[in-house]
Amino acid sequence: MLEHKVIYNSIDIARDYGSRDYIEAPELALLKEVEGSLAGARMLDMGVGGGRTTKYFGPRAGQYIGADYAPNMVEICRAKYPQYDFYECDVRDMKIFADGSFDFVLFSYNGLDSFSHSDRMVALEEINRVLSKTGRFAFSSHNLYWRRLTDLFRLKIRDMDGQTTMGGRMVHYSRQIYKNLRLSYLNRSLIMESFIRQLRQNERGSLYDNSLNGRASVYYVGRDEQIRQLKAAGFSGIDTFARSGSCTSSPQELNRGAWIYYLCRKS
Repeated sequence: MLEHKVIYNSIDIARDYGSRDYIEAPELALLKEVEGSLAGARMLDMGVGGGRTTKYFGPRAGQYIGADYAPNMVEICRAKYPQYDFYECDVRDMKIFADGSFDFVLFSYNGLDSFSHSDRMVALEEINRVLSKTGRFAFSSHNLYWRRLTDLFRLKIRDMDGQTTMGGRMVHYSRQIYKNLRLSYLNRSLIMESFIRQLRQNERGSLYDNSLNGRASVYYVGRDEQIRQLKAAGFSGIDTFARSGSCTSSPQELNRGAWIYYLCRKS
């Protein structure tokens, strides 16, 4: 399977990301939460991709810097937003930035989920290092306890309603079977419900889903485990946001969404 960096650096993916300029409801909630302190703050938009969040956070920050490990993403950002500085940089090794360089770090769109568990912890420690003493960190991650997670690996008969011919239905059905069998093969489990139950027992783990068409595995984690990771990396004051945008610790609310958003402080 391909590395995430190779996938995200492809021209087609970079252009697609460069065309996006919206923010999610929880990202808007995070922006409102930190907006009062952004005016004089030094902000790092890590994993900036094609600059999707630049339009919203850049004008509000005292100093805005974007970074990504995919050079094609960085070039697109520089062309779109010449007024800001963008760097090619891997979050696991940010030696180009000194200790305490930023007051706010954003790592959106589940960028941390591209890494293994050990690399994820390295990334969290690096983010902590470049934050100022009162710095804040916001990010999102795939929710292992999303109530519809197992649905990603089931045949969706209802999706065939738009196919008006028997031939069209058979092609559509065959593609779904192939996709599900392929994901089962990549995850080395014919019964994905059992595989996901095992991941949930560990409270974290990687799996191949449909987000990258099965080209690379994605890290999933539960809220409690993610909070433990943040505390181990030197963060505190941890708030969680549901996909609806509400700040909540309710499992019922959080598990309605595939992603959970986190906001925390350097301890």
